[in-house]
Amino acid sequence: MSLKVALVGASGNIGPAVLKELLTAGFEVTVLTRQDSNRTFDSRAQVAKVDYESFDSLKTAMSGHDAVVNTLNVGAVPKAIHLRLIDAAIATGVKRFIPSEFGCDTTHPKTSKLPIYGDKVSIQEYLKNVSQDSGLSYSLLITGPFLDWGIEKNFILNLSGPVVPLYDGGDNRFSTTTLSGVGKGVVGILKNLDATKNSTIYVNEARVTQKELLELSGKSMETKVVRTTDLEQEAFAELAKPSPNPANFAVKFILRAIFGEGFGSLFDAGKVYNDLFGLKTLSKEEIRGLFAK
Repeated sequence: MSLKVALVGASGNIGPAVLKELLTAGFEVTVLTRQDSNRTFDSRAQVAKVDYESFDSLKTAMSGHDAVVNTLNVGAVPKAIHLRLIDAAIATGVKRFIPSEFGCDTTHPKTSKLPIYGDKVSIQEYLKNVSQDSGLSYSLLITGPFLDWGIEKNFILNLSGPVVPLYDGGDNRFSTTTLSGVGKGVVGILKNLDATKNSTIYVNEARVTQKELLELSGKSMETKVVRTTDLEQEAFAELAKPSPNPANFAVKFILRAIFGEGFGSLFDAGKVYNDLFGLKTLSKEEIRGLFAK
């Protein structure tokens, strides 16, 4: 019998790819979306419009589901909503909750201390606590930055020019996964519930450096070194202001976590679940293809 999965927020950066992979894998999917949303989704998925401020509304939408996958943006969406989703899952007998991680390793001691990840760490602790006294289990899916999205948005390699910033010299190797790979990671968890119960799950489709990506892009551009320690200092300086601007500190903290030394951005090969999930490593030609798109 196929699992029934409630997908919270099937729009945004991650949601569409996760929805596509869940449906391709044959799961019965219900998309939870805001009451005032006019977004349309794949006809194979059910749609439940909810009030995220209402515990009863979330309970009604989650009733009868085996798993909940949350792709709402942590930080942009208040922590209280993320916690309410967990409480509603417990109240309706959901067995597995996948919170909105899908990025840097927020379980790493150095990364977890960056202010940008405070809410994610709090949500992790909440899940660990409630899993001890309820039937709800959890899986934290850590994927590294999104490779295709990061290329498209000039995030992990900024080719908008005229000069390409290489963070800490561009030689630090990091794990990264495409949006489709993130979706396949979610599917892998749901197909292997026992092996992924109450665990941090790592996947990656590439282990690259910025310099390697620049070469694969086929571009010949001037570069400059940007120190991530400087970015971190600038981010903390912004936070110290009476009214800090997230646009001025969030990205800098994230870049520090991805490219800074000692933040766990290159996953231990022995901890990666690619083989169990059937997730392949991208070839150089496939990465070149991402730039071509």
